[in-house]
Amino acid sequence: MSSSLALRSFLLAFLLGMVVGYISWGQNLSFTILSLSLFLAYLLVDKRQLFFGFVWAYYLMASRGFLLGVDHYYESFGYAFLAWFTVATFSSFLWVFIWSASFKRRLLLFPLLLIVMILPPMGFISWVNPLPTIAVVLPSFGFLGIILELIIIYVLALFWKRYGHARYYFMPLLVISLIPTLYYFPPKVKENLDIKSIQSDIEYFPMTFDKSKEYKRLKSFFYKVQNSKSQSILLPENALGNYGSVQSMLWQDLDEKKTVFAGATIYNTRRSKNINALLGIKHDRSKVLYKQRVPVLGEMWKPFTNKGTEATIFEKPIIQINGEKAGVFICYEQLLVYPYLQTFFYEPKMLIGISNLYWAKGTNISVIQKETMELWAILFGVPLSFSLNG
Repeated sequence: MSSSLALRSFLLAFLLGMVVGYISWGQNLSFTILSLSLFLAYLLVDKRQLFFGFVWAYYLMASRGFLLGVDHYYESFGYAFLAWFTVATFSSFLWVFIWSASFKRRLLLFPLLLIVMILPPMGFISWVNPLPTIAVVLPSFGFLGIILELIIIYVLALFWKRYGHARYYFMPLLVISLIPTLYYFPPKVKENLDIKSIQSDIEYFPMTFDKSKEYKRLKSFFYKVQNSKSQSILLPENALGNYGSVQSMLWQDLDEKKTVFAGATIYNTRRSKNINALLGIKHDRSKVLYKQRVPVLGEMWKPFTNKGTEATIFEKPIIQINGEKAGVFICYEQLLVYPYLQTFFYEPKMLIGISNLYWAKGTNISVIQKETMELWAILFGVPLSFSLNG
């Protein structure tokens, strides 16, 4: 292959990856299933540079909100670009590193690729993973749905390789039949009617504390709760700010029949670290129900130091709400795969998600977070409560 032809082929693969990355995430929940083309590309593309171009463009385009969000947070486009470019490139290199020129070897390596992309450390960096998107066509199938997903990917890849003359007829037919199915039977997530999720648009950034603004924010959330007709109310991540005895005094005026579930930052004096937590609050008491398992690596979670936010990766991820098991996800861990697989091992009856993305306002990050939670809720057939500030 001449250098000019190789360049044109790479650019075409890059363009296709951009289209898939743009359409798959942040547009429509049904469209997320298009991201499964990454799995098919891994098995079918026989040239490493073409596969890299496709995957690289997918990650760059799907995570475009990361670039804008980090720029807004740090007010440094250079740093934002470097972070966005590095994470997308590193995620892409992993796919290419486990890739092989042999189709048979790729069939064997594919499960290894999935494991590496799910488990730490790589699984805590890379997001927009296609794995849960099978929920679009296999709702409520749970772990069986994931197994069937992998079987479908293998069958399609083998069919493509073995029956070259038929693939040009079968694949378009498959796509044509899928489009009306998704149009007339779009995936729907069950709403948790037992918990009222409060959405807000208040300017506050994670892990920054201004006492005056914090008190005004706390009062704002308190009045939202008091004015709600629901008995169980969910508030966003860090809605309670840097929570302590002083802040807890405000909630003594809470209606005795109400229970509030809200995000807060708790200082761990033993380890000199913060805990990003979900609190359960009644008028006469408050309790830490859940600690974030996977904070943002680098910004919040600083391994091997006594700074930042504490990670509780292997702690039990289930809490009890109204006698039912609930899986909780705070912000960044909503984007990853490992926390969901760990959570569904305990068979939760509902999912709870809280997030503060005011710093990423105007980007697609909040949409992708909610889409990811919805996909997992649909896949396992459980209701979802989601509270967002931003």
